[in-house]
Amino acid sequence: MGESGAYPRNTEGATLMQHITERRRHDRFTVEPMYSSVTVRRISRGVLASEATEGHVYNVSLGGMRFELDEPLPKGALISIELELPGCDALICATARIVRLFSEIDDPGPRRMAIEFESFAQDSRVTLERHLSQKWLRAETPRFTASRIKIAHDSAALRQCELTIETSASTLTSSRKTKSASAA
Repeated sequence: MGESGAYPRNTEGATLMQHITERRRHDRFTVEPMYSSVTVRRISRGVLASEATEGHVYNVSLGGMRFELDEPLPKGALISIELELPGCDALICATARIVRLFSEIDDPGPRRMAIEFESFAQDSRVTLERHLSQKWLRAETPRFTASRIKIAHDSAALRQCELTIETSASTLTSSRKTKSASAA
């Protein structure tokens, strides 16, 4: 952004916004928490804790998952998980790292957190991949990349918005021009 906090302008006076890129590499799938379970153990200095905590899963992908426990684990903590998903007969075992804690103010009750998988036990990744591909779980909103957003400010008070949404299946483009005396 420029000095005044506004986005940079091109030579025609239009405001340009930077590309926004989705960081996820894998599609996420929604899990009904009441039909799932996750058993979590901390790993400290390479030693697996004997005490386990149980919780429920909200969404999962090949890269990680969002789940809840009664008590939060610290961001950056290394953990071992055993995951049970609806429709999956096998237990999925992996090591992962806590990458996000959801605010207890915005999200009262059990603490939600997100992990990124670091490694899987033998066959667990294949099991998860097969389970997700069999459509037992509902895919979340498609991943997208907003490639360009441009708002023109010219003497005719025309406002043009162009947004390109790319999904894994297709690319949709919407472009609209409207005259507005109160365009801000």
